Amino acid sequence: MRLLTPHHEAVEARARFAGENVEIIEAPVDDIWMRDIAPTFAMRNKEVVAIDWNFNGWGSTRERPARPGDQLAKLAEEIFGVPRFSVPFVADGGALITDGRGTLITSRSCVLNPNRNPICATQNELEREFATLGFTRVIWLEGDPQEPITSGHVDGYVLFKEPGSVLAEVFDDKQIEAPIWRSADIETLERVQDAAGRMLAVERIRAPRKRYWRFQNEMFAPCYLNAYLANGVVITGRFGDVERDEEAKVAFANAFCGRDVFMLKIDHISAGGGGVHCLTQPMPTSAGGSK
Repeated sequence: MRLLTPHHEAVEARARFAGENVEIIEAPVDDIWMRDIAPTFAMRNKEVVAIDWNFNGWGSTRERPARPGDQLAKLAEEIFGVPRFSVPFVADGGALITDGRGTLITSRSCVLNPNRNPICATQNELEREFATLGFTRVIWLEGDPQEPITSGHVDGYVLFKEPGSVLAEVFDDKQIEAPIWRSADIETLERVQDAAGRMLAVERIRAPRKRYWRFQNEMFAPCYLNAYLANGVVITGRFGDVERDEEAKVAFANAFCGRDVFMLKIDHISAGGGGVHCLTQPMPTSAGGSK
């Protein structure tokens, strides 16, 4: 595992993780959300490359203006030692999920937001750009335009189990009125085909109930599917709703057979609007593994 660390904290980080399988990489980081701030890594002709989505700080809103550390992707060759490939539009890593076989799921609320791409940018234009990266099928969800900061990242409620099959997080809680957009997005997933021409199989996972949430602020994002699939393990959050936590753990164990499932208490991370997936960015190796 690689841990990006600002220069002034590198000595402390090396001492903290001495003897563990953690490589400290000095980098000008000033936030924790590596899924967006760092580049997305991919394979091109057996070579690892870094895709620079031109991340602009989630649209540089009043709540969270853009920062210098948002541009880590520009330093991909210096920090990660791999070539950088820049796209001609703006996107957030958390707004894009893929099956690795040509299917991409994203949201209009984020990628088509004028604070990412000009109002004149069209869905068809962006699909043509995605096609240059190998995405032959783009599935557009509506997303949540009211979501603070991210404008509706799909990685908060959709996760590929494997090509042709996804998990989708739903609200089943008397204390929460399920937003119309969430129901509509899941219905969209249930009636679309992937890049291979298959109808997507959708398994619904129930979100933790509000009465168990530790925090009630607007940013709090208690979601199971914002999870990280590491080598041999699945890492996600638990939120004190014993019944729903266990349901999610069983669903992950069944969906990703052979991987151990670790559920961590991440309330303070979720209070910032994200989860485990938001904190991480996998980097493949030429041998097919990841770092």
